[in-house]
Amino acid sequence: MIAFDTIAIEFDLTHHSVKQVALDELRVNAQEKNKLYWIHSNLNQEDAFKQLLEKLRLPTEVIQLCSEEKNLSNLVDNDNALTLKIKCLASLELNDNNEISLGNLVIHLTSNYCFTASHEPLPVLFEFFSSCSKSVHYAKTPGFILFLFIEGIINDYAKVLFSYEEIAEQFDSLLQTAHENIYKNVAEVKHQTLLIKRYMIAIREILMRITNRNILVISERCRSSLYNLSNHSHLIINEVDSIRELFNSLLGQIDNELMQKMSETMAILTAFAAIFLPLNLITGIYGMNFVWIPELHWQYGYFVALGLIFICAIFLYLLFKKKKWL
Repeated sequence: MIAFDTIAIEFDLTHHSVKQVALDELRVNAQEKNKLYWIHSNLNQEDAFKQLLEKLRLPTEVIQLCSEEKNLSNLVDNDNALTLKIKCLASLELNDNNEISLGNLVIHLTSNYCFTASHEPLPVLFEFFSSCSKSVHYAKTPGFILFLFIEGIINDYAKVLFSYEEIAEQFDSLLQTAHENIYKNVAEVKHQTLLIKRYMIAIREILMRITNRNILVISERCRSSLYNLSNHSHLIINEVDSIRELFNSLLGQIDNELMQKMSETMAILTAFAAIFLPLNLITGIYGMNFVWIPELHWQYGYFVALGLIFICAIFLYLLFKKKKWL
């Protein structure tokens, strides 16, 4: 769980080495071009965050983004720094209701260090911490840290989308075998994919803004890599649309089954209404208040009327049964 503690990592570009630095010993010197730093702040550790504020002299917009509870992604750039706030996954596992859990990651990039902050133990933090030693050989500027984080966030969304593809297959199999009414479950999962699309579009917009501007802390090599990530995010968005089409198809299939069941129910009710129609006609005729109705004074009139009603009912029932209306 070390990656979620407030931590500082030093990248030595000369010796291609990585080491952890204690906060008390952290000294970011802008003149040391051969050393880069990744500093992560667990925002739940307030004392450590205040210590970093003093050491790094974080600008107001960074502090504001760290304190905001808004879920919207954001981008702030100036001549010397680039600050992002990105919505990312707080877990790669779906909960019992097939819902994703999300968290905010603040990224502040300068020419010497990359500062990140979050309230949650995000998977992308652990992924970067475990792989950063392998990436130092390709490091030239702190932009490689930004690239690895955004790449990790996009890959996390792609992994969850694969889970939703499996869920769509499970729902389809359930409809084919159990014929259960899972309309609500499918609609809820479809809403989750909409959330993923919304946040992936926000990431794509951020990447497009970065790659279309001349930002000093973003090198040409880094800009090219981020442009490739922008294309990757576009592919993920298309994948989301494909999965949403699967869920739309499932919802349409459920609607068709419901309409079919309703039609069958209406057919049964109509058949029973047709059976009772001649019965009501017979009882209506002999229920009229006329003085002269010959059958009223007939000894067997009552039984004949009952027999006629019974014969009509049986005949219509067997007829509708043969035509499979019942």
